[in-house]
Amino acid sequence: MLIWIEVGVAAVFTAAFVISTLWYKPEHLGASRRDVRIGAAFQGLIIGGLIGFFIVPLRIAYVQNPWDISELPPPSTSISLLPVLIFLLIVRRGLLARAPVIGRYLRAYRRAALRFEIDGAHRALARMDAMDDKGTSQ
Repeated sequence: MLIWIEVGVAAVFTAAFVISTLWYKPEHLGASRRDVRIGAAFQGLIIGGLIGFFIVPLRIAYVQNPWDISELPPPSTSISLLPVLIFLLIVRRGLLARAPVIGRYLRAYRRAALRFEIDGAHRALARMDAMDDKGTSQ
């Protein structure tokens, strides 16, 4: 496998998570903007690393030529799938926020991301309420 593809996937995920913090307003931040961006970088690096170094090679191993079943990959390529999926669920649920060194940053990012989502949900509800008000007034 070409290592630049794996590193590229991890870098793209990290950049996407950090860029997504540009839309956070000051009221979304519970900590400093720097802590939120560091947490986003850690979260993106962890998820991007898992996908880039485990999921992408597994996909390439199984889907090189889907019509040629004579060359199946070795069974060891699928051994890492279940632990990686479990770890992705752990990361997604926010359980790494208890980690000793990076937990502070991950909590800051997760708190800001949740506040941003809540703010977006309130705006969507307000738009829906406005649509309902227009429909009942006619």
